[in-house]
Amino acid sequence: MLEKRNQLIMVLFVSIFAIGFINIYQPFGSDMWIDNNKITTTTYFLWSIVLVSIGMTVVAISRVVMYQFSRRPNHGITIIKYIGWVFIELLLLSGAFTILALIVKGNLNLPTNDPMEIYINAIKNTIYILFIPYILCILFFSYQERSAKLKELMNENIGFKSSSLISIRDSRGVLQLSVAKENLIYIESADNYICIWYLKNEQLKKQLMRITMKDISEQLADTNVVRCHRSYMANLDLVKVIRREKENLFLELGVPNVREIPISKTYGEQVLRRLVPIS
Repeated sequence: MLEKRNQLIMVLFVSIFAIGFINIYQPFGSDMWIDNNKITTTTYFLWSIVLVSIGMTVVAISRVVMYQFSRRPNHGITIIKYIGWVFIELLLLSGAFTILALIVKGNLNLPTNDPMEIYINAIKNTIYILFIPYILCILFFSYQERSAKLKELMNENIGFKSSSLISIRDSRGVLQLSVAKENLIYIESADNYICIWYLKNEQLKKQLMRITMKDISEQLADTNVVRCHRSYMANLDLVKVIRREKENLFLELGVPNVREIPISKTYGEQVLRRLVPIS
C-alpha cells in the first residue's frame, strides 16, 4: 500500500472510478444542484472533473506525506494507523468540498446553507463514493503483495536447493523472509524494527521488519548468525578479519560494500569463542 507505484495507481483509479460513478448515477440529486432545472450532461461532467480533481489533489498530498512518514525508521504505518490516516483523509476531502460549496453557493441549489450541515453531508457523500474504490485497491494490493512474496520464496527455494534456508518471521509470527544461510550478511536494529541485509543475485538487499533484536536472536539461536552488539547481529560464517582498534573490536565480513560490525564488551566473549574455539 505504501509503495510509490501503488500510491499513484490508487489515486488514478479512485479518480476514474469517482468520475464514472458520479456521471453514471448522478447521486444525491447532484444533477439539480445548479439552478432548478437539470443541467446538461457536458456541464455536469465538467463539474464532476473539477470536484474530483480537487479531492484527488488533497489525497495526493496526503499520500506523499504518508510515504515520507513511513520511510522513517521509527514511524512505521500499521493497519490501525492506515485506517486512521484514511479517516482523516476523508475529513479533509469533505472540508475541501465544503469550502468549495460555500464559495460558489450563490450558483448552487443546495438543500441547506448551514456550513456544518453541508460539511456533514459532504462527509457522507465522500464516504459513499470512495468506499468501493478504496476497498478494491486494498484487496488488489494485498493480493499483489502476497503473490509477489510467494513467487519470490519459490524462486529462492529453486535457487538454493543445495543450501539450507534461514527463515525469519515478524512479531506476529508471519514468515517475511527465507534466505540461504550464506547469503544472510548481518542484521541491525532500530527500536522495535530490524533491518536485514542479505545478498540476492550478488547484490546487497535489505528488508525492514517489525520485531525486536531479542526475538530475532531467539529465532536464529540454532544458526551462526550471532548477536555481537546491542544493535547488530552478524553471520560469523562470513567473517574474514577480527580487528582491534584501541579498546574496541570489529568484524570485517568478506562482502563488498558491507560495513564493519562492532563487537561490544557484553557479547565479545561469546562471539570470540564461536570464532576462535579454545580446545
